Amino acid sequence: MSPVLSKPMTGVNESDNVPYDGNILCLAPNPSLQITIQFDGISIGEVNRGICQTNSLGGKGQNLATAIKQYYGNPDRVTLLQILGGSIGNQIQAMEDEVGYKCATVWNTLPTRTSITCLNIQTGEMTEMVGVSGTIDKSVELEYEQRAIELLQKQTPRALALCGTFPPGLHATTMANIIKARVAQKTLVFVDAVKDIQPVLATGCINILKINSIEVVSILAEVDSAYQNHQPRDIDLAKAAAAVGTLYNIDIVAVTDGPSTAYLADRKQNMCYGFSIPDLLKQYAHFIGETKQSEIKEKTEHQLLNPLGAGDTCSAIMLSFLLDGIPAVEAFAQGLAAASASCLMSTTNSKFDHNAMERIRKQIFITEH
Repeated sequence: MSPVLSKPMTGVNESDNVPYDGNILCLAPNPSLQITIQFDGISIGEVNRGICQTNSLGGKGQNLATAIKQYYGNPDRVTLLQILGGSIGNQIQAMEDEVGYKCATVWNTLPTRTSITCLNIQTGEMTEMVGVSGTIDKSVELEYEQRAIELLQKQTPRALALCGTFPPGLHATTMANIIKARVAQKTLVFVDAVKDIQPVLATGCINILKINSIEVVSILAEVDSAYQNHQPRDIDLAKAAAAVGTLYNIDIVAVTDGPSTAYLADRKQNMCYGFSIPDLLKQYAHFIGETKQSEIKEKTEHQLLNPLGAGDTCSAIMLSFLLDGIPAVEAFAQGLAAASASCLMSTTNSKFDHNAMERIRKQIFITEH
């Protein structure tokens, strides 16, 4: 199947100071302040001093918004419904305001988490340390549900996206209630989450589920003992993706597996596709090309890959392309290309070079399974 490259959508509505414009409403309840530090070698048990540090937005929903802004040039397509608290919450909101993200915020008494990523430029290894998410009050959970339903009823969204884990105190049943409150079948429901998600899956309202290989095994292990105590390498991921779609009445199940083959199961067409991912390090110079972006061409001879936020980038581009009318198979391929290109950015989440994305897409090959 030959690659098809689509162009950015034009005519996106300008912000009218109303936080919701009917494109994508993203349930992003668990944001973080993302701190990425590069080290010229890391020694366990010793003081390690970084050589480069970047502070940015973190959290799956926030990464989705970042990737959409990166591709389309503005963030108007998406509105984040988030929970923030404390001084870190204030810092996150200030960062979102600075880049122009549309946010509806429910405030909690306990502080929002931080997430620290350590990149060892000698080995290319990435270590992520996620801080504690404060437990939200029952009143905050109720307010979050009410705000979500109000936004859904205010103007029917083209898509409702659920991204990421739920902070302690926010239950899957609440998220299921929000999803069931969407207006009839007009809203595409896109889910990129897995922990404690059974009530959400049981709604039967999900159109697209985008998860990774570990997560698809986890979902099936909850209902089928044959998948318990298994790793992704032990199973047929194509069949597993199709099984999840059939079990929960989901039209499209897309499964990523890091640099290995990704899969998309289309329940309505009774088809499954595999997507081969090119070796980013082996073709590093080619994919970077002639770009002068400092975030790609670091002042180091080392070739670094930063996969943090890559899955969220895939979700953002896949969902956006679907809303642009691109078929699911090509939308997922473009999402994988953007995700791979984002790995070339060593200090930021979910940003990528358009030319690198295009070069990578040309080397993603699709096969029927």
